[in-house]
Parts: sequence; structure tokens; C-alpha cells
Amino acid sequence: MFFGIILALIATVLYNAGFVLEKRALRDLPPISAHRVGHLVRVLGGSRAWVTGFLVMAMGLLCQVGVMALVPLSVGQPIQLAGLALLVVFSATVLGERTTPREWTGLGVLALSLMLVCLSMEPTRLGVHADTGVLLAVSAGTVVLGLGAFVSAMRTGRRTGRPVPGVLYGAASGLLYGAGGLQTKGVAGFLADHSGGFLGRTLASPYPYLYFLLSGAGLLLFQTGLQRGRASIVVPVSSVVGSVYTVMAGTAVFGEPLPQDPLRLALRTAGFAASLVVVVLMPRHDEEPVEVLGAPALVTDQVG
Repeated sequence: MFFGIILALIATVLYNAGFVLEKRALRDLPPISAHRVGHLVRVLGGSRAWVTGFLVMAMGLLCQVGVMALVPLSVGQPIQLAGLALLVVFSATVLGERTTPREWTGLGVLALSLMLVCLSMEPTRLGVHADTGVLLAVSAGTVVLGLGAFVSAMRTGRRTGRPVPGVLYGAASGLLYGAGGLQTKGVAGFLADHSGGFLGRTLASPYPYLYFLLSGAGLLLFQTGLQRGRASIVVPVSSVVGSVYTVMAGTAVFGEPLPQDPLRLALRTAGFAASLVVVVLMPRHDEEPVEVLGAPALVTDQVG
């Protein structure tokens, strides 16, 4: 399990470094929208800087498959969230985004979450198989919720005239990425049970095809939100929602047991709950109204 923890830390470093590279590339690209898929793909695919960030993030995904084959979801996912501390540092140094005290508080909560999860670890059985019908039903319901959040973000921005709510964009993409994470868990199950025929069993299952469908849709929503909002808002919310969803849905769908010891179970639950608090702590908009000489005005800290 120790090697799985190290691999999880490597995966999250690659993930967040890739996000920052993508955000930096998006600042210099024409406006994109998930409503214009062809245009979005051409713009992103034609940017060497964005493709570099995407490849770095993809390396993190490959590491994550190994993580899911080595440690339970309720251990690996909170550890992955701890890498968001690097995101704040990268956003400040590479992107020049101003980090608020509220966001630093959120990172402190993430550190607490990681500590509690590590203290809760014990040898346990990994869930490696899921009922296909249940998996499809859960994935379909998630798509509906994710698209609903995306539409709400678009309507809120147009109705209020305020900047696009990064929390909603992050939640929308996080739900679809989380559903894609369930498919990754399915593939990792074939690797974990050591019964041979890994490639053939993977291609004969719905996992790789659902993964590309769900993660592709999540990518469209995520890149739209990432260009319009701050990376230090969109990325943490997307990561937290995706990880929390994967733990909750994956633990049930794949039948992974929680710790049997009451103290370890309490620590695992507290660590999981602490990661949820991060969503509440993140700002909901990139700008906040302030009073200037008696008249409302907007102070922005948005970059890109």
C-alpha cells in the first residue's frame, strides 16, 4: 500500500501541473465554448502549449490507474486532493493569480483531510468488479447532473451580468470526470485481480469506451470554465467534486469495504468530510462587488 500512496502523490503532481500549463495556454487562445465542439478541438489541438499540458495531465491519469489497483478509493482519492496545494503555488507563481485567505484556509483543510485518511489506513480488500447495469445507470444519472450544472453556470452568468461562476463549472466537469473515474476503477480491477488477459478483458468491457465518452465531455466543460475563470477556483472544485463522487459512487458500485475498526472508520469519515468543506470555502465568483464612493463597482482578480 505504501507504493500506492507514493504513486498517488506523483499522479496528483502531474495532474495539477498539467492544469496550470493548460490554463496558461488558454489565456493566449481565442474564446472557446463547449457549444462549438469542432472549433474547440481545433483551437486546443493547434496549441503546442496546451497539448503539452494535456500530455502532462494524461501521465497523471496513467499513474492513477495504478493507484486504483493498489489502494482503496477512499484512500487514493483524498491523497490526490492534497496536491491542490501545489496548484495554488503554481497559480500564483506561473499564472500570477492572487490567492485569497479563504483559499489558503481551504488548502489547510485539505492537509487535514490527507492526515486523517492516512491515519485511517489498514489492510483491506479492493473492489474489482461492478454490475454493468448499475454502472451504466449511475453514469447516466451523473451525466444529467453534470450537464444541469453546466447549463446553470451559463444562465447565471448571463442573467446576473457577473463573471461566470467557477464553482458551477468546476462541479459540472468534476461530475463527468468522476463518472469517468469509475471506468478507470473498472480497468484497474482487471489489473488488480491478476487473472491474465488484461488487454482483452479491458477491450471487451464497456469501461474504456465509457471513459473516453465521459472524460471527453468533461474536458469540453472543464476547458470552457478554465478559460473563463481562475484556475485556483475551477480546478480545486472540479478535483474535489470528481474525487468525492468517485469515492462515494465507486465504493458502492464496486463493493469496497470501509475500515472495520470504529476509530479508523471515524478517521476515514472525518477525512472525507473535510475534503467536502473545500468546495464551500472556494469563492463562487472571480469578482466581488465593492462600494467605491457610494456607488457599486467591481474589483477583479481574474487572470486570462
